[in-house]
Amino acid sequence: MEKYLIHSNEFHLIAPEKIHTAVEQMVDTLGLAAGSTYHFDLYRVVETYFSDLERRKEMNMLLGITDPDTDSIDDYDG
Repeated sequence: MEKYLIHSNEFHLIAPEKIHTAVEQMVDTLGLAAGSTYHFDLYRVVETYFSDLERRKEMNMLLGITDPDTDSIDDYDG
């Protein structure tokens, strides 16, 4: 049986529970004490990145992750 792979234009299709489970595994693998604390919530960051296209664009701009062929500064409200 062939495995269906989710592409970047389909990130929003990933169930929040599946994202949470994956973040739990990452927290465990990295040996972190927790995935969220007072000023840090890795679960929320990852879920937002996958589920909210506008916020993903904002995050990408902050990190300098852009595609010059498809992204322009006018695409972002920043």
